[in-house]
Amino acid sequence: MKTPYELLDISEQSNDEQVRQAYLGMVRRYPPEQHPEMFQKIFDAYELIGTEEKRLSYALFHRQLPTVADVFELLVDKRAAPVSSSPEEFAAALQSGVGTFCRKFTL
Repeated sequence: MKTPYELLDISEQSNDEQVRQAYLGMVRRYPPEQHPEMFQKIFDAYELIGTEEKRLSYALFHRQLPTVADVFELLVDKRAAPVSSSPEEFAAALQSGVGTFCRKFTL
């Protein structure tokens, strides 16, 4: 999982205008019509660090809870034993409880 700074390809010392310019550049590179998933990630990153106040908040509470998609991506990327389930089955198991989830995916 990349940080918002990595997604926008900027440093943590960037000011509001630099963040805005990086965001607009990435939107031009990944328009929502052609790259909806990447556009959503870029938009979410900008929402997290778009202003000085948001960057301060992000710095204070740096840790975000991973989404179901993030966890699924990590498990699928494991070289030893990839998950052979669909993202929907994965999400359903995760919502049913941590114990069920861990037993199903042998974690």
